Amino acid sequence: MSDQSKPSPQPTKRRGCFFYGCITVLVIVVLVGIAGFFAVRYGLNKFAAFVEQYTETSPMKLPVVQMPTAEYAELDKRVTAFNDALASQKATPPLVLTGDEINALMVNNPAWQQLKGKLYVMIEEDQIKGQVSMPMDDGLAQLPGLSKLKGRFLNGSASLKISLQDGTLFVTMQSLQVKGQSPPENIMAQLRARNLAQNIYNDPKNAETMRKLESIEVKDGKITIKSSAKE
Repeated sequence: MSDQSKPSPQPTKRRGCFFYGCITVLVIVVLVGIAGFFAVRYGLNKFAAFVEQYTETSPMKLPVVQMPTAEYAELDKRVTAFNDALASQKATPPLVLTGDEINALMVNNPAWQQLKGKLYVMIEEDQIKGQVSMPMDDGLAQLPGLSKLKGRFLNGSASLKISLQDGTLFVTMQSLQVKGQSPPENIMAQLRARNLAQNIYNDPKNAETMRKLESIEVKDGKITIKSSAKE
């Protein structure tokens, strides 16, 4: 695709901050939830060795979505309108996004730059699937006893089911693969039964954001986010 069809950079205005925050929180929630599960199961020392075994010294190259300028401008307008209405608690139509639209935002929107090159999203039926290449320096390597993970990358893929109903966010792991390997089925069964977002409301900012939402639904290859504000 030629440069003329690529969205122009928009460095002067950070748009879509709410939805960027949601995606970031979800990524952190999933990683921390998985880390907590294995840390409790194996203990910190074994967990550190486990993570070191399944991480790599270089990042994985992820697919990049390119979107025509006019199409991206319309997408950016929709996300910004939803974000602004949510911030002011004004009624607004649901925000509906495809996987490619989320990927385009991560590539082009300045508010999403921390996820650029680290996450690629696909939405299939009622599941969100992702390829990740996360530097351990940004998270686990900062924890006591895990400094040996500095300079390493978690490269893999996962599929999740995500929903927000009656004020409660549910994030459950459906599949996980790292370095071409999946955990044993008995461990996956436990992960599938665990709500990885169970501690999200411990952070007041996260709790406030969730209160502004009526529902999150993944269906037919799209994610639909509804504001709780009424006319």
